[in-house]
Amino acid sequence: MQINKNLNIYWTNVLIIGNRSYRNLGDELILAWTIKLLQQQGKKVFVQAYDHKWLRGFLEGFVDISDITFLTEIPKGIRSIFWYIFRAKRQELWEYRKIDSVIVGGWEILTEENPNSYRYRLVSLLPILTKKMIVKTKIYLMGWIQIPQKNLNTKLFQEFLKHTTHIYARDFETVENLKSFGYKNVEFFMDTAYFAWNWPTHVQWRAKYIVVNVNKNGEKFLDEIAQDIESYAKKWYHIYYIPVSKGKNPEYSDIKYYDILKKNFKMEILDREHDFASFVDVVKWTEIVISTRLHLFLMASFMGVKTKVYPYQKKILKMQKVLKEIKF
Repeated sequence: MQINKNLNIYWTNVLIIGNRSYRNLGDELILAWTIKLLQQQGKKVFVQAYDHKWLRGFLEGFVDISDITFLTEIPKGIRSIFWYIFRAKRQELWEYRKIDSVIVGGWEILTEENPNSYRYRLVSLLPILTKKMIVKTKIYLMGWIQIPQKNLNTKLFQEFLKHTTHIYARDFETVENLKSFGYKNVEFFMDTAYFAWNWPTHVQWRAKYIVVNVNKNGEKFLDEIAQDIESYAKKWYHIYYIPVSKGKNPEYSDIKYYDILKKNFKMEILDREHDFASFVDVVKWTEIVISTRLHLFLMASFMGVKTKVYPYQKKILKMQKVLKEIKF
């Protein structure tokens, strides 16, 4: 199956929301290549972000950031919204008047597996939800979308689709479900992390180490993962641990599980921020990647590395089917 690399986005000034610079490698890789695709088409890119400084540092290893306009992420709480409007970032609201098109991106855009997804995505759209802006602005969705079951979410979803120009879905099930729901302007588009790096392939020799990751949603598999690690540790394999997500909230930082596992195993942190190319070079030689994170599984798969993934959410199973379908 041929993989399409062309985004058909109208107009010139494109805002990307949904990749919020919370130091999650998967989200940032998706963002990096989405920007790259748009820049290749001569688009002017705007990005909503929580942490401009960190995101600039990450993105400059992938794309030209000199002409990107970084906008402060719209706050999710009432108090923080008032602070945003009246004390700090109200001048940024004028930038939204320049926007022609919006890509609502990430992976879990609108999914009831994540109960906050509707609030996160729709709040981020507030600056363009005036009558004039919503009429002139083209809205695109990119990622995984579930057909909602809850009444309020269904009503929001139906209203949102009225203003949605096109949907680029990263799995085939989403495409079929949306068509059955009555939305026809949808097509499969490979997770853009696939295009974000020149992933090395066909590595035959393997080094005597393994790579491990655990996240909050995969915590229930911790005992099984520990058994996996032990089986390799007994054979004197070196153990690397990758914190794919390094958010400030300890509940969503993968470092927490490194601290748990290192009590029983000698492990080394493999940093993926300082030098991404060196990070990829380590992963490509590993014997196996054992992970609960979708994008670590995808990266390893792109490089032909053996993986053992613990599917804490449907999205991992969906992407396994996608890789099989495209005969990756």
